[in-house]
Amino acid sequence: MRILAAIAALLLLSGPSLAAVNDDGASDTDTPAVAATDDATFDSQFQCPETITDRDAQIDEALHYQAWARLNHPDWNLRKRMDVRYGLLRRHACAVTLANVAASALPPFGK
Repeated sequence: MRILAAIAALLLLSGPSLAAVNDDGASDTDTPAVAATDDATFDSQFQCPETITDRDAQIDEALHYQAWARLNHPDWNLRKRMDVRYGLLRRHACAVTLANVAASALPPFGK
């Protein structure tokens, strides 16, 4: 449960409001290439956050995931997005990220 809470916080913090907006009002992550990426391709191109050394690139990767999920799976609610993101982290053996999520997850109300 702690892991899900931490992933929820990550997803909320990396939502579409943080994406850069172009002059035409479109987000940088809402490109046709993102919309055209199917599930298998997205999975094969997924990078563990710990393998991305630049902090801005890590944030861009999280925003890319949000844009991809929003464009390709508009029916997914927050829980489904969290579950898929967690599944990607597990499937790609992102041990450092999973350990960080588990270590940073605080129980609700300090209990």
